[in-house]
Amino acid sequence: MEKQYDTVIRISSAKAELVIEQERQGIVARKTLTPNTFARCVLGSRFDETVHASGFLPENCVSVTLLGESKVYCLRYPERWADISYYGTEYPHFPLPQLVFALKYHPESGKVIGVWLGVAAAEKLTPDSTMFVYPFSNVYGDDRVCLGNNALPIYKDATRLHTLPRLVLSFPNNNDMFRDSNNRLGLGYRELLEHLKDKPPDYYYSDLLIPNGKTLQDFISSRR
Repeated sequence: MEKQYDTVIRISSAKAELVIEQERQGIVARKTLTPNTFARCVLGSRFDETVHASGFLPENCVSVTLLGESKVYCLRYPERWADISYYGTEYPHFPLPQLVFALKYHPESGKVIGVWLGVAAAEKLTPDSTMFVYPFSNVYGDDRVCLGNNALPIYKDATRLHTLPRLVLSFPNNNDMFRDSNNRLGLGYRELLEHLKDKPPDYYYSDLLIPNGKTLQDFISSRR
């Protein structure tokens, strides 16, 4: 049987590195590692028998990201229309492009603590699906939705999160974060809504939307 030997880990005071020493038959071997490399070695050697089940997911869920005590659900809005309003004018059954939402959800409290909104290609979604500039208002450049004074419900059951996108779309629209440069026609907001209200959803892709240079995977990853 091979004689056992000791491994000694020393923290270098001069550099941000660790020195690993092994002695065998009087010969000392040394290797230096960065803290990140050492951490990956330790975590990679860990055998975990714990099952991490996602539980039932909301309808039209594209992905789930575990983020500390929160989860980020990326959902496809299944409809190509919504009832929206703009400064007192109602636009029932208003046509929409294919929308995706990212919801940062805290299971313990049931609170949604962040909402992001993106426009995806009109296709079966894949990580490489093209994303477009959101042409309307209340969405920041990083896709985060400005909720204003609108309160979100408490969701004790995560499967009910699929109801949130329609609620967010029903919140009153204003001119915050709207830019006429975000649509190919250069229309102002009122003009844009009047122009689109009777158009089919595919019109967005043929005449209106501007690609933002990102993919659906970029939209998902940037929520981490």
